[in-house]
Amino acid sequence: MKEDYNRRKVDFNHIHATSNVHFDIFFEILNISENQRVLDIGGGYGEILLEFKKRHVHPIFYYDLLDSSTLQLITGKEKILNVLGSKQTNQYIQFLEFDLFSFIPKTTYDHVILKMVLHEFSLTDKVSVIKKAKSMLGEKGKLTIWRPYLPHYVRDFFSAIILKKDELAGYHLMLQTRYFESEEEFKEILIQADINPSEPKFIFEYLFDTSRRFESEFSGNSSLYFNWINFILEKYESESTELKKQVKLVKSSNGLYINFQRAIYHF
Repeated sequence: MKEDYNRRKVDFNHIHATSNVHFDIFFEILNISENQRVLDIGGGYGEILLEFKKRHVHPIFYYDLLDSSTLQLITGKEKILNVLGSKQTNQYIQFLEFDLFSFIPKTTYDHVILKMVLHEFSLTDKVSVIKKAKSMLGEKGKLTIWRPYLPHYVRDFFSAIILKKDELAGYHLMLQTRYFESEEEFKEILIQADINPSEPKFIFEYLFDTSRRFESEFSGNSSLYFNWINFILEKYESESTELKKQVKLVKSSNGLYINFQRAIYHF
């Protein structure tokens, strides 16, 4: 999977259509205090830190960016250095190129964050991911998970269109590993990881705009892109009435708009 991420140069904020309000609420939930330590697992190019910096003049916490992708970490270093400068970057930031399971922390953390990353692991690995994340928390530390919110009647549709995109874009290793768990499966994963399931702190709708993937993931290949569009249209047409009541699909000149949901959990 690492090889796929080393050639998948995307702006996650752009393709995930995350709004400023979503991040405002996210940081309210986190409630990071001065001098706390934050571990961003699979944090890519440091989107969380960069968004925090938009809201605060100076970083107030120590931020460890853990990612197995060399490309993402190089991009993160460039972006963060450009925003913070070398002095603050050297003081507050660590770039850690490790697979999660091989990472041995030198400290415990006040916050461990899994933002849009749990689905990158297979179903059989997810319990171990949560246990590993928990094991790195200090006594009063908090685990925060931001993930697709997928009731059982939405999960199969959402998973199918993302995995079809991966197939067409040539992300074959990601295709083998990724698993988008339903809400029912997520609760069971938490129980097996010795976490008492609770309701999300926040559920929000976001607009899945297929055109945002055209250049970054299909490299502007119209044939592959519209193959994906036709697959989505056919898949949606065959879906249940229950799904269609919640998930709406609208055609645009450049592709499709679909409303899905995400959720933020805080344990």
